[in-house]
Amino acid sequence: MLYKCRIFLVLFLLLLSGCANLSWTTAGKILPPVYDICPIEGKWAVIEELGSEGYWNAAKFGSETVPLQFSREIAILGSKAWKHPAYKIKKVDPRDYLMTKYIVPDNYLTSINQTVEVVTVFADANYLGEFMRIDDATVIAFIQNKVLLLHKVADQADDPSSVAHSNVAENNQLNNTGTSGVFLGIRVPSGNGYSYKTVWIAADDKKLRPVLSRKDIFFPRHSGFWELQVKSGINQGGAELWAHNVATKDVLEDKNSAKTAPLSTQSIAVDYIGNDYVTIARNNGGADQLQVLPVDQLSSLLGIKAADLLGETGSSAYHRARQEALQTLHTQGITLIDEDFNEDNFGLTRRNGHWHLLGRISYQRDGTPKTMEFNINSMPPPNLVFYDTLYLSWQSIKDRVPNAVDAFTSPNKDIAVIKTPGKLYVFGISGEHLDSIPLGEMDLKAGTSVIMAEWATGFYVDDWEKAFMNNGAQAV
Repeated sequence: MLYKCRIFLVLFLLLLSGCANLSWTTAGKILPPVYDICPIEGKWAVIEELGSEGYWNAAKFGSETVPLQFSREIAILGSKAWKHPAYKIKKVDPRDYLMTKYIVPDNYLTSINQTVEVVTVFADANYLGEFMRIDDATVIAFIQNKVLLLHKVADQADDPSSVAHSNVAENNQLNNTGTSGVFLGIRVPSGNGYSYKTVWIAADDKKLRPVLSRKDIFFPRHSGFWELQVKSGINQGGAELWAHNVATKDVLEDKNSAKTAPLSTQSIAVDYIGNDYVTIARNNGGADQLQVLPVDQLSSLLGIKAADLLGETGSSAYHRARQEALQTLHTQGITLIDEDFNEDNFGLTRRNGHWHLLGRISYQRDGTPKTMEFNINSMPPPNLVFYDTLYLSWQSIKDRVPNAVDAFTSPNKDIAVIKTPGKLYVFGISGEHLDSIPLGEMDLKAGTSVIMAEWATGFYVDDWEKAFMNNGAQAV
């Protein structure tokens, strides 16, 4: 009897030990943080840079003397530190993963034939980077358009209390909460179509930096900074949508560039651009159709299906709203209705400071193509819209700016950009209200829309601003 009890106790302990490692064995899923374990715990030194996409400073990211450090309490990248970072883990095929980063695997990387873990690190709303674990002592890091080979030099990070009072964090602050910047994508009416530009607005402790601007849409992705262009009136009047990494010298020779097929598309209007997806209104000779396209697959003439992007809840909301809209059309005696077999006639629209899902039905009345729009009562998924937080109430914004039609607030809660029909205003934020006097303003042409808002905080602000200026941005 005693022998059987011992066997039972051993099996019980083995089961407990197995449960402790469950977070490392679920392939293909993004897992919640394991609060007593940091997946890349320790200090890491940069051995070499595997790809060059701009200015490089080894001390900034970590060297033998200033390593990168990670724990449950702190994340340190060179001279910057963040409290209480969050870690998410996914298992990937290394070759497929590197393809998404536009890295051509060398002999060393192609020799990796096992599934590897990729750890994504966040701090508040800041995306700090992704770290591909080759083994316990080797990591490939993707940080600020850099690809870095890291080697572990210590198993433990420094004590957060000692770091907080050292020179590691600039200005003796763990989080530089007084620095914010935003890329705004602007769509401007021009002739029978639109032109596009990007505006950079940044402030330090609510002191506005010079506002910068350049043509086309300049936007950040995990693989670097990209440019989106809409080219009209080419190939017998067709329209093309181009996206490419700005680090590429010759766009025509860039195998990673993506474009739409122009022959069947008369016009394209961009409604939204995020890190990985674009929503457009495409006209093929009839009524405008909404579509969501991956940035990496703009050549597709079909958009992403609602069921594939919105998940079960969003897809159900899409079908309910579409059925209600169809019923309305049927009661009006309209029968020539596009069946939308691909279920891709949907996109995003701005309303009261948030992105909202919007569906559209194409039909004909008296031989004329028409459309009917319907609201999809579901939140846009985070892979489509990563950050869409409005910290102020819409009423408090309208109290300060009565003709406001849109608003964007920084993750640091220090500045807000308010759009009216004819201007952009930048305000400081104090508590739950806009400050009484704007920090600056910029005129807008009537009919202008904001189609992108990508925020940076902390040291990312300087890096994004430098990258923007190095790619043609000028002071407004």
